Amino acid sequence: VMLKDAVPVILLATVGSVVAGYVFGRVSLLALTRIEDAASSTVVQFAGTFAVWIIADKLGLSAIITIVVYAITIARTAPRRMSARRRVSTYSVWESAVFVLNVLAFVLMGLQARSIVGRLSGDGQGEAFLFAATVLAVVIVARLVWVMGYVALIRQFKRFDGEGQKRDAPTFRGAVLVGWCGMRGLVTLVVAIALPADFPGRDPIVLAAFAVVLGTLVLQGMSLKPLLRRLNFERDTSIDREVAEARVAIMQAALDVLS
Repeated sequence: VMLKDAVPVILLATVGSVVAGYVFGRVSLLALTRIEDAASSTVVQFAGTFAVWIIADKLGLSAIITIVVYAITIARTAPRRMSARRRVSTYSVWESAVFVLNVLAFVLMGLQARSIVGRLSGDGQGEAFLFAATVLAVVIVARLVWVMGYVALIRQFKRFDGEGQKRDAPTFRGAVLVGWCGMRGLVTLVVAIALPADFPGRDPIVLAAFAVVLGTLVLQGMSLKPLLRRLNFERDTSIDREVAEARVAIMQAALDVLS
């Protein structure tokens, strides 16, 4: 297959996956808003997720991209349309499910990494480890550069437009923190594992994905607390402010009912 022939197919599948994920998400939202029972709502969410994956796979789309867009579409608007009782029940179930899936994904990745290293020859192992280390470095540096560039651009616009005060603009200290908090997890593992067994270069790709996930979790995760101390951020009072606003809203709702 020539590259010029493959690129349009890949672009079409990617765009189709994004559109399909958004459409499925909107349809699921219509169904979920009409279900009042918390248990039934959770079952519909699980069944809908599996159904979207199967349909996308049967249509020749990227099931992973479709599911990600589907989840983002629901997550952006579902909290405003669902009752608090259903949200609490749904979040607890999904947190447990995501935890189990993360554990299974890491176990499967560890088993595959061991077999991959065993299949590689002496020279091949060195090249594969170098490739994995390079990908890890590129991922970390690319996120830092992107976040720092974005913050610099936003600060320039605020300076030229005169919007807000200086303290309202994002700071470079915050950009360093956000850029360093780039831990990878389940999605990276799933994308690598989902590659067919006969895919060219699958072993180095899976090994690189494992290196990125493990490297970002260990390197960035363990250094996050010292970095926070070094940056010396002010105490975040946004939660206290949100709690106060919520209490005012509750009191106002109670007064409206009584009046």
